[in-house]
Amino acid sequence: MPGSRTRTRTRVAMALCAALAMVSPCLHGQQPKAPAPAKYQFKIGVLPFVDNTASGGEEVGSAVGRAVQAELTHSTSLIGRVLKLAEGTSADDVDGEKAIEIGKSGNVDVVLVGMVLEATSNESQKRIQSPRIFGQTVGGNTRSVTSVVTLQGVLYGVVDGSKIDSIRVTGRATDRKVGADVSTDFGSISTGGSSFENSPIGKALHDAVAQMVKLISADQGKMARNQPATEAPK
Repeated sequence: MPGSRTRTRTRVAMALCAALAMVSPCLHGQQPKAPAPAKYQFKIGVLPFVDNTASGGEEVGSAVGRAVQAELTHSTSLIGRVLKLAEGTSADDVDGEKAIEIGKSGNVDVVLVGMVLEATSNESQKRIQSPRIFGQTVGGNTRSVTSVVTLQGVLYGVVDGSKIDSIRVTGRATDRKVGADVSTDFGSISTGGSSFENSPIGKALHDAVAQMVKLISADQGKMARNQPATEAPK
């Protein structure tokens, strides 16, 4: 009937209007919400670490710096950048003032000046003896290696040259299932590879690096942007 068809069209039109109102807040006089601004990611410049361990490896300090930069990028919202020294300049020559100059040139917000204070490995052997079997005693030796790595770092703000924090951490690792060729030389970090990564000294280093990066991330509230915030377009 004509009246029934009219009522059906009216209900369809009302349902369509309701659906459009749900997907378009503007139909109710509301403006759509703008997306929340992205959180600023501070840029941390990492200089080669000073090697105070007498390990003899020329690239030890750079390798430790790269390890810290990689962990910053991997486990935090911070942006880690490796800062290189000018030719003929060693990590020992860089003080806070010089570090801030390098940070400005590298367009970072914060500079980390680090030092490897300790990297040692101690080996021990222990005689073990099992119960007697068929009148004989079965025994042997167990060998373990314990490594300790201590890192120190100072954070400088590039904007005002202030010292943000001084950090000292110690990483430890023990391996009781080591072979005769286990790496205990910290200088072997320069050559990389799984032999160092899986060794007690390598694991102790990564433990110390993870601790340091965690503390650096916790200092974000003290950091200031080196670059001014860009004004949002109107």
